[in-house]
Amino acid sequence: MLSTSLKRKARIDSGLNKSIIILVVLAFGSFLILFFYAPLSKIFQYAFSEGNQVTFDYFISTITNPLNLKFLMFTFVQALLSMIICLILGIPASYFFAKYNFKGKNLLLNLMTIPFVLPAIVVLLGFIVTYGESGWFNSIWYSLTGSHTPLIQIFGTFEGILIAHVFYNLSVIIRMTIPAWKSIDSQQINVAKSLGASNLRIFTKIIIPQIINYIISASLLVFIYTFNSFAIVLYLGEIKFQTLEVRIYKLMKASLDFNGGATLALIQLFLNTIIIVLYLLFESKTRQMAEGKESIFQGEKIIFTKSNWRKNLKLLAIIMFIVSLVIFTFSPIIAIIIESFQPYTEGVSPFWGYQQLFSNDYLPLLNNSPLRMLLNTLLFATLTTIITLILSVLLVFVLRNRYQSLKKYKKSPIENFVSYIIILPMATSSITLAIGMFLFFNSTAIYRNLVWIFIVLSHVLISIPFATRSILSSYNRIDIEMLNVASTLGASRLRIFRKIELPHIYRGIIVGGIFSFAISLGEFGATNFLVRGEYGTLSIGISKLIETQTLQLPATMASILVIITVICFLVIQKLGEIELKV
Repeated sequence: MLSTSLKRKARIDSGLNKSIIILVVLAFGSFLILFFYAPLSKIFQYAFSEGNQVTFDYFISTITNPLNLKFLMFTFVQALLSMIICLILGIPASYFFAKYNFKGKNLLLNLMTIPFVLPAIVVLLGFIVTYGESGWFNSIWYSLTGSHTPLIQIFGTFEGILIAHVFYNLSVIIRMTIPAWKSIDSQQINVAKSLGASNLRIFTKIIIPQIINYIISASLLVFIYTFNSFAIVLYLGEIKFQTLEVRIYKLMKASLDFNGGATLALIQLFLNTIIIVLYLLFESKTRQMAEGKESIFQGEKIIFTKSNWRKNLKLLAIIMFIVSLVIFTFSPIIAIIIESFQPYTEGVSPFWGYQQLFSNDYLPLLNNSPLRMLLNTLLFATLTTIITLILSVLLVFVLRNRYQSLKKYKKSPIENFVSYIIILPMATSSITLAIGMFLFFNSTAIYRNLVWIFIVLSHVLISIPFATRSILSSYNRIDIEMLNVASTLGASRLRIFRKIELPHIYRGIIVGGIFSFAISLGEFGATNFLVRGEYGTLSIGISKLIETQTLQLPATMASILVIITVICFLVIQKLGEIELKV
């Protein structure tokens, strides 16, 4: 009788489970169809149709345009060079952080990571304040040499864009390759040395095969970020240099060339998809290599000895190299804070920028008050976080639906389907998302009157991959046997989720929420394309003020974003869930 009751209950739970999964898939699928795939189809329409007829004329004319080809080549070259420079600087730094233990190690590593988690427009402003013609770096150069020619010219130069991208992405290489060095099997190295193998042979035959997947996945991540760079290239590149992202924006926004912009957007989407798939492939390999493998990499203390001056000199050089990287990556953030208290003229209060937050003096330029921009920023980020977490938790529920029958794990076909449909939004740039929404919804009353809804939804689409992967990372640590036992004992799917799964993934949910909040906080590309009137955010305010006579007010806005973002970063770091991954 008891067995029959359990079986009946199991059938009921199984049916309820499948019903919930179907509802979740329908809800998430409807969201993606309405706000991603339908807008994306509109881009296809502009790229491959004229009236009701299919045509390839726009596509052919766009890809054969010399200017478009020039900017496509520049996009590849700058992304490749940025990636290579990050590797040259980042891999030795990651080896240092993996090999040596010292006081302040985590602090240094966190300081070097902060630029990556900051909004791009804030990084741009920090770069201008630090390395611009009137920045502190060139000011020191002028005072030392008496020259009036800046040592570093960041506007309209290829070098300026590369330096900014390295500054922004260096920490990705460092943090993602530290586990590579720690995963090296030192026993293999010792055996090879005992057999007389040279250091070069050990490096090529033992070390490289163990770390190469980490390096490739980190490199692909830096490549995709720099390939889709927008704010930095939009301002530093001026007219001369444009990535595909900037080119698409200017064609659609300034030239109203919707056909050309849509065509380039699809080309970019295709290239992004390839890169993202490659990244996921190599990132999966690094996870497989790490599974069930304990780190036996032995860290050592930094010790200077009187008898070995060569080792001391080498160690000193490494330390100076690391300190130089820390100064390079952190000084622009300090410069922003200082600039926010730097009066633009005599008699002005150091707190003038913060006072302006509560005034309407810049209303004609900003189409909004700074305080309203701050409130918009916080409101959009909060709504983005709530919507993203709801969708991400539901998505994880489907992706990890392990109970097709009692005592038996069977990978659901729905899991494979949902895994594939979320890859495309991951590969879609913020400008392409905004273009699709604009083309699909611009004639509707809700878009004309409540465009902020589409700004929030664009932020949600950008945030979902980060939040989902954060939650999945926590979920994958759950012991499957524990879930199977609970299911065998007759626990309902909801009870299993509430009592076992939720306590294990709540950290991932918190981290995913903070990531979503931080992403929305500084999102610039989609917001800049969609924004109108009173719906501007702090990032939009900074972009409008960045070319004014005084940088005190935009530095004040940027400082607020820095403070909030750093707090988010510290909370994530406290939870131990920092993963610089797509």
